[in-house]
Amino acid sequence: MGCKFNKHNYWYSQGAFRCKKCGHVTYKSHRRTNNNTAIILTSIIVAVGVIGYFVYQTYGTTQTIPDDTKKVFNNTGSTIQRLYSQSQQSISNLQTTVTSSINQDNRVPIEVYKNCHSVLRTDQKIIGTTCGINQISFKFIMPDSIEQSLPNQVPLDVKTDVYRYGTTDFKIGLYDQIGEKNYTVTLWQFPQ
Repeated sequence: MGCKFNKHNYWYSQGAFRCKKCGHVTYKSHRRTNNNTAIILTSIIVAVGVIGYFVYQTYGTTQTIPDDTKKVFNNTGSTIQRLYSQSQQSISNLQTTVTSSINQDNRVPIEVYKNCHSVLRTDQKIIGTTCGINQISFKFIMPDSIEQSLPNQVPLDVKTDVYRYGTTDFKIGLYDQIGEKNYTVTLWQFPQ
């Protein structure tokens, strides 16, 4: 009796394949050829060929690729140099602006005391200043330019910063609605 729809159940015995159900014998080798491998290899070869053809058509000869690359690098290099020079100019302008607004004579202070409060007394021509958490106190002789802009005999409490350039060389920055304005001051009494 034959197997239904030729679905034999082969087993290898004595150099041949025999069906366990019906006894059918075949002499095929027990190693099957894999048609899928041939199909996959053929597809890969065709795909590589098609891609290669389009790449060659798009870029032409190999010398046009380096020429185009050189153009891109030259354009990029000039753009980077232009941006670098613009940024250096901007930084230079910013430094000039900051320096001129804080310090007209371009000196660098040895010490800066921030968040100070000063009491300006025109009657005594003294600026009493207290700075920071440590409560460092200074007394300065009031410059004429400040004295002329204040009403007489009225103590005025303002926010200030103190810039120290040497042992007795100081500037005081007075804050108003516009910002800070610096004045050179003479130390009347050393800090306590």
